[in-house]
Amino acid sequence: MQNQVDNKSRFITKIQDEIIKIKQEPERRRGFMKFELDLMDARREGWEKGREEAKQKLVKFLASQDTAPSEIVAALVNVYQMTEKRLKNM
Repeated sequence: MQNQVDNKSRFITKIQDEIIKIKQEPERRRGFMKFELDLMDARREGWEKGREEAKQKLVKFLASQDTAPSEIVAALVNVYQMTEKRLKNM
């Protein structure tokens, strides 16, 4: 029964019935769609925050290794495909 759906299962039937109800009720459907969009936004914000923290840690690490600022900028431009102007503002 692995990787197969038993369409005769009471549990599966109840889920399918609930999905049909949600699709038929515009207000509930909107609520679920908004919830999904909120989750997507939260994931993207978390990803962007993590990426920004990683950049800052890399800059701190390279600076602690007595790397020249111009080399740090060149490395970050290469790794993150960012403009030098934006990196210098960091």
